[in-house]
Amino acid sequence: MAVGTLGSGPHFDVTEYSASPKGSFDSNKMAFLDAWQAMCGFNGNATLIVPTGTFQVAPLIFAGPCKPGQHKLKFLGTLVAPSDWDKEHEAWIEFRELNDIVIEGGGVLDGQGANAWSQKKKNMPISVHFMKVNKGRITNLSIKDSKGFHIAIHQSDNVVIRAITITAPFDSPNTDGIHISGSSHVRITGLTIGTGDDCVSIGPGSYNITVANVHCGPGHGISIGSLGKYQDEDNVAHIKVKNCTIAGTTNGLRIKTWPGLTASEAFNITFENIKLDNVSRPIIIDQDYCPNNQCNPNEPSRVKLYDIIFKHIQGTSNTQDAVTLKCSKLVPCRDVRLIDINLKPLFSSLVHSIDSFCSNVLGLALGLQKPNPCLQH
Repeated sequence: MAVGTLGSGPHFDVTEYSASPKGSFDSNKMAFLDAWQAMCGFNGNATLIVPTGTFQVAPLIFAGPCKPGQHKLKFLGTLVAPSDWDKEHEAWIEFRELNDIVIEGGGVLDGQGANAWSQKKKNMPISVHFMKVNKGRITNLSIKDSKGFHIAIHQSDNVVIRAITITAPFDSPNTDGIHISGSSHVRITGLTIGTGDDCVSIGPGSYNITVANVHCGPGHGISIGSLGKYQDEDNVAHIKVKNCTIAGTTNGLRIKTWPGLTASEAFNITFENIKLDNVSRPIIIDQDYCPNNQCNPNEPSRVKLYDIIFKHIQGTSNTQDAVTLKCSKLVPCRDVRLIDINLKPLFSSLVHSIDSFCSNVLGLALGLQKPNPCLQH
């Protein structure tokens, strides 16, 4: 049932399909999917409306293909996920095989992750998952307490994520703010992210990714990787991270690859105009990444890293290890450039000095360099 008009096309209000703040997780799920099917079958621009109020919703898959036109979901209220871990679903809310999809509205998506975190399981459900989406946009939402990643973009192209707030406790495991893999032409801009893991992580098969004007912290910083863990991984290239602030994180700007296995490449990566405050490892390339001893540390990484720039990076480190470029002895990093690096100890009474460390890396240090660089200057 199409109800009223909004903008250039009709809108479909989930309450007209029996969704209710008093409804169960499953009954609301059916109402949402009924509204979706009606909108998806409309030929032209249309909007699905979730009005103000709090709606419990079981895992949803908004699947295409739909009739031609832009399909918009306007979340004005709060959606609440089941608190229990649902191992049958990869995501709580998934958008699959769609073209020209917009998610917006100023509402809240609450993943209710606390019970899941206490189980310490792997592969917890993603709160919002784009799978095989072409031309998508997520804007003006708050997403909190996901069981796993808050947003994941996979096998998608031409995606914009803008003006989003993502929050979870600093000790919530594997709650990356945004994870990208197998996707291209993704732009992330104007976000505030604080979680228990990477604010943004860029995985295998990612091309032409821009991360700009993001405030990150707490968490693990902004990361390329991890790479090289699985066979036949695709390369990563043309990544730009710029005009961001990172505060109170365990890492700042990081590239991480696993020892052994995949011989992939990551190149044309630029971190530029970044402010760091109270960060444990502000600049780090770690090609011995091996959490929980899940690999053979005697096997060098086979991931080739080259054409990597850290430019106009300033701020404070709360450890001595301000710049660490730890590359593979099998395939040393090439063409790494440090340009105008200005890092200082957070408190002289806590950290007396900061250092740079390099191994198996070829490159140059240009302009201001604090601490003293371990690359040719």
